[in-house]
Amino acid sequence: MARATIHDVARTAQVSLATVDRVLNNRGGVAAKSVKKVHDAVVRTGYVKDQFAANLSRGNGYRFVFLLPAGQSAFVRKLIAEIARESDLNRKDRVHIDIRSSKTFDPVSQVASLRQIDPETTDCAAVIVSDVPQVRAELTRLRAAGVRIVSLVADVQAEARDIYVGPNNEVAGRMAGQFMGRLIREPVGSVLVIAGSLAARDHAQRLLGFRQVLQNDFAGLTLLPVVEGFDDAARIADLVARTLDAMSPVGIYAIGAGNAGLVAALRRANSAFRPVTIAHESTDATREGLRDGLIDLVIDQDPGRAVTRAVRLMRDMADKQTVPPARGEIPLSIIIKESLS
Repeated sequence: MARATIHDVARTAQVSLATVDRVLNNRGGVAAKSVKKVHDAVVRTGYVKDQFAANLSRGNGYRFVFLLPAGQSAFVRKLIAEIARESDLNRKDRVHIDIRSSKTFDPVSQVASLRQIDPETTDCAAVIVSDVPQVRAELTRLRAAGVRIVSLVADVQAEARDIYVGPNNEVAGRMAGQFMGRLIREPVGSVLVIAGSLAARDHAQRLLGFRQVLQNDFAGLTLLPVVEGFDDAARIADLVARTLDAMSPVGIYAIGAGNAGLVAALRRANSAFRPVTIAHESTDATREGLRDGLIDLVIDQDPGRAVTRAVRLMRDMADKQTVPPARGEIPLSIIIKESLS
């Protein structure tokens, strides 16, 4: 049986080819009665959109922007490598990806970078930004201008993006809290939490989940005032060293990046009782910490999976397809010393 074509749909619906094209590509300007006739004809004929032909008709192809934090943290380097790989894999489908950056945890820089995204030449943008009013306002402006927004790794409020691609960060924090309480032999004492910036929604959500578990299940553990390391290894090394000297915490939870500084401080510490330490993301630094017994456990999200998922969703959104929120969910995994290859 021959595959149904757009001509079959037009003939069955008794409308023009131009009307069918406008309905199938959500271009508007078609009466509701005609829209229903086209949709009914699609069902009756079994028409399936030829995506390759649709790609050819796009002219400039797919035009995507990834806006990442500046600097070269290990996690950002992994994201950049994965985006480059996806760009190569999708080049045959005329997918063009532009990687840009803004200063880490700096809303002013993020707003400036968002304002440089041209709606006339951008279909979708995947962004890692702070969840603050001025940044959300720029994301909302871009959406109103026709740019579909993916919040990547760190979410923002729903009205400022189309879909979130990343893990459930509150769950990640709760996982860290449970492991922290169970790994400390006698869960009594203080715990140091190192965030990148609490203006980053993923860090704030991880802290929320972590704090809830300690309060509910491990009341003997108390949080020291949260410190912000801004993912800077040197700053984190200094913060950890000073805390270890002054407070002797029984646990350390590193929410963000810059963990080379954490590992360096733990290595230099002259303490017979090393704190139970939990970090995020599998990087050279955290794997080194695991191998050397300085870090007990790492909660990892797969940046390769997140980037692949983001690109697929961006293509679907550019093609006017519906993307349910569940498609953006990225699972978490646990890494311990014994699981290292």
